[in-house]
Amino acid sequence: LGALGLTGQERRLLRDIRDRGDLVILNLHKVTENTNPYWPGLRPELFDYLVRFLKERFRIVGFRELDDIDPGEPCVILSFDDGYYNFLDHAVPILDKHGVTANLNIVPSCVESGLPMWNVRLYDFLRAAPPELVNNSLPEGFPARLEAEDRQSKIRFGLEISRFLKNRPRKEREELIAPIEEAMGGFEFPVTRMLNVEEVRSIASKVEIGVHSYSHESMAFEDEAFFQEDFYKCAGFFAHKLALPLDIYAFPNGSYRDSQVTFLLDNGIKFPLLVGEDFASRTEPALWRFTIYGSSERELRFQALGHNRSVRL
Repeated sequence: LGALGLTGQERRLLRDIRDRGDLVILNLHKVTENTNPYWPGLRPELFDYLVRFLKERFRIVGFRELDDIDPGEPCVILSFDDGYYNFLDHAVPILDKHGVTANLNIVPSCVESGLPMWNVRLYDFLRAAPPELVNNSLPEGFPARLEAEDRQSKIRFGLEISRFLKNRPRKEREELIAPIEEAMGGFEFPVTRMLNVEEVRSIASKVEIGVHSYSHESMAFEDEAFFQEDFYKCAGFFAHKLALPLDIYAFPNGSYRDSQVTFLLDNGIKFPLLVGEDFASRTEPALWRFTIYGSSERELRFQALGHNRSVRL
């Protein structure tokens, strides 16, 4: 298999994408050399490979270019969530090297505070803390324990505790996570760096800046008043702090209600983004994305071509 060659199955996946006219939107988070085993990022050399792979087979575009592109042309969008500093440090130079763009969806509360979201702080804590401290501060009702030290066990543990905490309303999660927050407060550990206002504005001419909600809560579990107030905070931040248009909104944790999509469309959002491991349709109001992760070129090729696609009824 050549550096950018395809297996027979990969060729079939690519042919199907072209035959159906699918829009491929790949959802990424971190491009970093310092991967956390509880929530691994994509190493820079693998991101470089992914961009090269895609560039040879698709046109890499931004959301705001879609109206000007022939619907039959195979296109892919690189859509980053959260707004980590490593996007500026590692992803932007690779995008510049290949002459392509991307979409970056920031969390304004993190841009303002400099602190990552609660789940990323949790991953940072897990990476630094001894297992005994972690196990003594786990949420009530969470069945797993941090025991094995191998990478796959840590990845699995990180996914399990994140899933346990995020799929519930904010107030309920805050009660459950209180023991961990107390342990964090008494233990010093490095936290993931986020982009600040100046850094976001510095790359706005190169990439499309969208929003990932103001607070990064799972919106399907919040009431309409919370969701709408959160959105208005986003709109104010983009208007007054960034001086940028706001027409891209990515739902945190893939959590949403149809009524919230309708609200966004009625309030200037042209591109509501979901995560559902499926191809997007240019005729639908909301756009599905594929989550991209992995530690090998082969993993990235299969994911980028929709091998993990969820079948929707």
